Amino acid sequence: MTLRLRLLLWLLLALVLLLFPLGALTVQQAQRTVQEALERAVLARLGFLVSQGIVRVQDLAQVVQEFGGVGFILGPEGRITFTDLGDYRLPEGLEQALRAGRGFRQVRDNWLWVALPGEEGGLGLGTPLEEVAALPQRLLQLYLGLGGVLALLAFSVGAWGLTRSLRPLETLSRELARRNAENLEPLPPPGLPEVRPAVEAMNALMGELEAALHRSRVQEQAARRFAYGASHELRNPLAALKGYLEVLQRRPGEPRATEGALREAARMESLLQGLLTLARLEGQGRVRGQPLSLNAFLQQRGLRVEGDGWVEADPDLLALIVENLVQNATKHGGGVEKVELEPDAGGLWLWVCDRGPGFPPELQPRAFEPFVKSDQSDGVGLGLALVAAVARVMGAQVRAENRPEGGARVGFWWPEARGRDKPVR
Repeated sequence: MTLRLRLLLWLLLALVLLLFPLGALTVQQAQRTVQEALERAVLARLGFLVSQGIVRVQDLAQVVQEFGGVGFILGPEGRITFTDLGDYRLPEGLEQALRAGRGFRQVRDNWLWVALPGEEGGLGLGTPLEEVAALPQRLLQLYLGLGGVLALLAFSVGAWGLTRSLRPLETLSRELARRNAENLEPLPPPGLPEVRPAVEAMNALMGELEAALHRSRVQEQAARRFAYGASHELRNPLAALKGYLEVLQRRPGEPRATEGALREAARMESLLQGLLTLARLEGQGRVRGQPLSLNAFLQQRGLRVEGDGWVEADPDLLALIVENLVQNATKHGGGVEKVELEPDAGGLWLWVCDRGPGFPPELQPRAFEPFVKSDQSDGVGLGLALVAAVARVMGAQVRAENRPEGGARVGFWWPEARGRDKPVR
């Protein structure tokens, strides 16, 4: 059952529950009002005639003709002196009330009985109430006819208004049907304020989904590049190692072949160790560190440092950063020229500057990707990739740039620098 049909049925039920009790009360009140009006009219007519003095038969006939039923004339003592009752019987208690000098009024068996005594005589009337009793049925028929028309009109207006009110939901449904993995643009603001929170929640969800899909695509591309780079980097040392082993097979004890085999084996070991470390860092969550003095930490490793500062870092990961930055400057930049600590934007940069030619323009934007290296390099291209992986798990930033005075510098920035009131490590 659709939402529109369900709401229309609820509207119809509300109309029925409202109109039928209201109609019953209206009919009941109308019957009571008509009966009371008839009683007042009879009393007023009888009271007028009695107030004129002696009541005549003509007066009785006039009242009976006006209201219908049967009548009777009362003497001064309250006794009935004339009547046209025929087969009708007077109600109980009427004569006793008249002899006591009291008026009488009673409704019995759909008849209204009224009697008014007077000093010179009185009048009594019994008039049928069939018209009043039949009034509810006639009013009910009228009410059902008119009420049915009004209910149908109200139902039609309600259905029209409901359709217009639900139109924004239909528009929203069509907009949602257009969304897919390739189209996750935000939904337009709805026309219904009640729907706005749901639309905002869906837009937030689609935004998160789009970001997740983007990350998934980026990771997939990175995984493909990683697999390609790993296979490429492993192929060269394996081929070289195979060649050296073939030489050793033909000429056992060849020193150069032995040295080459050991060198390539060491290169493969370094590559595999780097791959394992990178894989471990990629799967690791955010790491909480401890307060460290970078100046003291670097000096303990034999590095001269310009500047000082405090950071929260994991000592093992910090050692991995320093080792790879120094190795990168040594292997590809002609050696380390200086190490700088530079406060910036509420954090602290650790810069390692080298004496080399700097980054080639085509490689600088991709310096932190795995297996990115120049053609002249004999490394595996994982050093800066490891630094970037550490940055991700520590919530830090990395940067590689060429210096105006020559050479390159690679930096690592911690967002949570601390003051100098911590114990030196």
